[in-house]
Amino acid sequence: MRNVEKVGDYLVDYKTRLTAILDLIDPEVLKQVIDAMVTTFKNRKTVYVIGNGGSAATASHMQADFSFFVRYFTKFRPKIFALTDNGPIMTAVGNDTSFDDVFVEQMRGRFGEGDTLIAISASGNSPNLVRATEFANSLGGTTIAFVGFQGGKLKETAKIPLYTPNPAKDYGPIEDVHMIINHIIVNYLSKDEEFLAIPA
Repeated sequence: MRNVEKVGDYLVDYKTRLTAILDLIDPEVLKQVIDAMVTTFKNRKTVYVIGNGGSAATASHMQADFSFFVRYFTKFRPKIFALTDNGPIMTAVGNDTSFDDVFVEQMRGRFGEGDTLIAISASGNSPNLVRATEFANSLGGTTIAFVGFQGGKLKETAKIPLYTPNPAKDYGPIEDVHMIINHIIVNYLSKDEEFLAIPA
């Protein structure tokens, strides 16, 4: 039998680590992220979201929230796509070319100036995310990265890196924080006059 006190102690420790990372979110950078997303939506451009593993699930969750949850407070439907959700294309590119290109190949002929790319990564060093961010930059897009640990290459490549340092490489809380950031943004927009004024 597991000791309830040990479980409780671990819960307290986890909450402490999670809160410590939340406290590192820079409100100015978060504002830049929101500004970029609202500008993209107002201009009827598209936000693309990418990630690997748990971060791929966060990308999909962002698409769901911005495509459907927003119905509670606006008739406007933002253009947002998680490039993590097309298994056939991702496996085709990974098998025939390289897993490093699974996002870039989906962006070709689709991503353009005025669009925004959000890359979600704990380490910031995933080659497919870095390559996609560089590709978006080359087309005049806005690039945002949610990164932890040391920030990695994405911290240097993205135009707006939302960086919450965590040298301990504690994946769980970092991935939790990235999901929380999504929820902070979408719930903030439910009260944002500029976003609510965008016509359907």
